[in-house]
Amino acid sequence: MSEHGSPPNNGPLKSNPESSGLFLAVSRAAGFLNHNRGWRHGIENFLAALGRATSSNRAWVFEVVDQGPDHYTTKFVYEWASSPDYSEINKPRYDHHRVNINTDDRRAFYEARLNGEVLRHHRNSVGAFLRLEFELQNIQSMLTIPIMVDGAWWGILGFDDCDAPREYSDSMVAALEIAATLITNGILRERLEWEVNHDTLTGLHNRRALIQRIERSLHTSPDLGSLIIIDLDDFKRINDSLGHQAGDVALKSVAAALRAALPADATLSRFGGEEFALWLPADGQTACALAETLRETLVQHEVVWKGTSMTICASFGVAQMRPCPQPESTQVLFDKVFARADQALFRAKAGGRNQVVYTD
Repeated sequence: MSEHGSPPNNGPLKSNPESSGLFLAVSRAAGFLNHNRGWRHGIENFLAALGRATSSNRAWVFEVVDQGPDHYTTKFVYEWASSPDYSEINKPRYDHHRVNINTDDRRAFYEARLNGEVLRHHRNSVGAFLRLEFELQNIQSMLTIPIMVDGAWWGILGFDDCDAPREYSDSMVAALEIAATLITNGILRERLEWEVNHDTLTGLHNRRALIQRIERSLHTSPDLGSLIIIDLDDFKRINDSLGHQAGDVALKSVAAALRAALPADATLSRFGGEEFALWLPADGQTACALAETLRETLVQHEVVWKGTSMTICASFGVAQMRPCPQPESTQVLFDKVFARADQALFRAKAGGRNQVVYTD
C-alpha cells in the first residue's frame, strides 16, 4: 500500500526514542489501565505517557462503532495532545465518522485494518483517501495500530507527528504494538466483568449484581428497602406459538420498557426465564406504587414480531425489608425478603394475574 512509503526528505526527521526507554515507558504506563473502575478511567493518562515517551504531537484512540461490507464508522473516543493546537477530538467531523468503501484504496485500507496490520503513513506517499486528513490536521507522519479483540477489529491506537516527519523504527512499532495489546486486555477484562454481572440477553443486572446493589444500599440505609418480583403472565404461549426467537425479542422489549420507567435509585435484574426482580431503597408503600406504574406500563406496551402484535402483562409481588434485631449477611436478608415477595407473587398469580400484591 502507498501508506508504507518513506517520509519526505525535504527536511530533518524527528528522532525515534531509544528502544529500551520506550519499552520501559510502555511497561510503566500499563498501570494506568489497571484502574479500579476499568481501563477507560486510565486511558487518557496511558496515552499521555506514551505520547510523551514517543515525542508525538498526538496520541489517540478511535473505536469502530459500526461496520458493514460497504462502510465503517469510527468514533474519536480518547486523545492526548502535546499542545491544545494539536487537539482534534472535539471537532464534529470525527464524531461517528463514516467511511464509505467505494474505491480500491479504501478497500485495501479497510482490509488491512481487519487483518490487524500496522500501517506507517507519510504525507508524501498517502493515497487520496488519507491525503485530505493529513492536510486538515497538518500531519507529517502517522503510525496506526489496530486494536484487535477476539480476532475482530475494535479500533485504532494512533500516533501523529505534525511538527516534523518521522521514520518509525521497528523497535518503536513493536513497543506500541504491546501498548495496543494492553488496551485489548483492558477491553476483555471489561467485557468479562460485564458478563459476570449482567444478563446477556436483556443487558439487565443478574442476581449476583442485584445482591451487591442491595448490600451497598443497606450499608447506606439499614433496614430500608423493598423487593419487587415481576413474572410475565402466560409467557409460555409466546414461545409455543411464535417460537423462542420471538420470546427473546419480547423479553428484551419488556426489559427496555421496564427500565425506562424506573427511578434512578432502582435496580432491575433478570433472574432467568420470564422472571425479573427489582430493588427499591424505599418503603413498601412506595414500592407498591412503583409496581403499579410498571404494571400499567406493560399493559400499554406493544411488542411486534414479524407483523404480529403482542401485549404482555405481568404479576407483581412486593415485600419490604424487615428490621433485623441482630446483624445478618446480605444473602440471608435477601433470601428472607425474596421468600416473602415470592409469596406475594403467588397470590397475585392465584388471584387472576396482571396485578400487584404486597405482603408485610
